[in-house]
Amino acid sequence: MDIVLVVLRLLHIIFAFLWFGLGITATLYILPAAVASGASGMRFAKNILTRTPFGRMLPIVSGVTTLAGLILYAVGSPSHFSQLGNIVLGIGAVAGLAATIHGGAMTGRATREFAMALATTVPEGDAAIPANALSNLNALAAKLQEHQRISTILMVIALLGMGLARYL
Repeated sequence: MDIVLVVLRLLHIIFAFLWFGLGITATLYILPAAVASGASGMRFAKNILTRTPFGRMLPIVSGVTTLAGLILYAVGSPSHFSQLGNIVLGIGAVAGLAATIHGGAMTGRATREFAMALATTVPEGDAAIPANALSNLNALAAKLQEHQRISTILMVIALLGMGLARYL
């Protein structure tokens, strides 16, 4: 049973950092740069969301993180933490679950809408993107950025809560 807990904890930690890294990268760098770059940025966003696994990775890493965390909670024993540590761990767990739910329900939906709009309205090659399509893409990107920020804040709270629990 100890090896199972070690593997689950390792999966939980590694995939949590992957989730955090991908989320921070998308939220703070990729989408803002794509929007600020206009049509060429939208072409880049189209390529990263339709031609790479980037958009599919967030649901996978968040799912593995959450599943491993739920199993750890069900079979593990956080009794080695102080009472304050358990409270902070609980806050982190609730924030992690909220990030998973918000990420799947809101951020995931906004990402799919944005990717679909990019795939259908951004032409291949150097052809110009129609002005109304670019305006629509910017509106979808703004909606996605809002949801990404919320998910990222929840992930940061989860990471801090779970990381700090053992020290309190």
